[in-house]
Amino acid sequence: MSVASRCCSRCCSFSSASSSRRTSSSSSATTTTATTTKGRRRSSSFVVGVVVGGEKRETRLRAASMSSGGSATGTTRKKTALVPIANGSEEMEAIIIADVLRRAGVEVTVASCEDDLVCDMSRNVRVRADCSITEHEFGSSFDAIVVPGGMPGAERLAQNAVLDALLKRQSEEKKVIAAMCAAPAVVLLSKNLLAEASEATAHPAFDLGEAFAKDKKKRVCCSKASNGQVVITSQGPGTAIEFALALVKELCGEEKRKEVAGPMCVPEDVLMG
Repeated sequence: MSVASRCCSRCCSFSSASSSRRTSSSSSATTTTATTTKGRRRSSSFVVGVVVGGEKRETRLRAASMSSGGSATGTTRKKTALVPIANGSEEMEAIIIADVLRRAGVEVTVASCEDDLVCDMSRNVRVRADCSITEHEFGSSFDAIVVPGGMPGAERLAQNAVLDALLKRQSEEKKVIAAMCAAPAVVLLSKNLLAEASEATAHPAFDLGEAFAKDKKKRVCCSKASNGQVVITSQGPGTAIEFALALVKELCGEEKRKEVAGPMCVPEDVLMG
């Protein structure tokens, strides 16, 4: 084969591989909108698990490389967070929590508490989780477990035995437990996980009892008990960014919170909160 032929062959091969990569990349995240006939509800389908899962796998590979001496910063361990979801979970809360924490470099696992990885959220947005909650039944614990609200999603999360065990272990190990909207009442209060909290809030439609009546109008509450237990709670979709940034501050520090909030154009009054 001549030099020209060999060059041509290599160029064709590279072009084909690049095209294949572009095709794969363009199909890795899909957002679809389904329009139904008159009288039926219009449903948006936002599949985040492919992109989210891909990012998480890359994060795991980097973490493995660091722990094996592949990086000069091998002594730095990434913070981890579990975000459980179910049919009926609040999509804005779940996505904002995962997104903001990932911006801060936290390794987030979105886990489905349903038989299917794809969950039909509270407003008919379909979200694909990274994995099933059962994959973490006997695994290592997380630095934070963050429970989104939404109904009946919060009820379904409260009924999940694996999540129940993970939350109990999280409490025993004095690691961060967080919940918002309906979840502080439906999940945390029902499991006695607010017992050590000095303050807590939830969606105004849910009552946390007399002990937390003083906190009912607070947008975000961050309770740090004398025994080391941290419980962070918040009201609803409109407070989700503030809530997620409070988690960033707890897990990664104030400077990281400001670093993440700046490019997101978060108002100064929120940053001062």
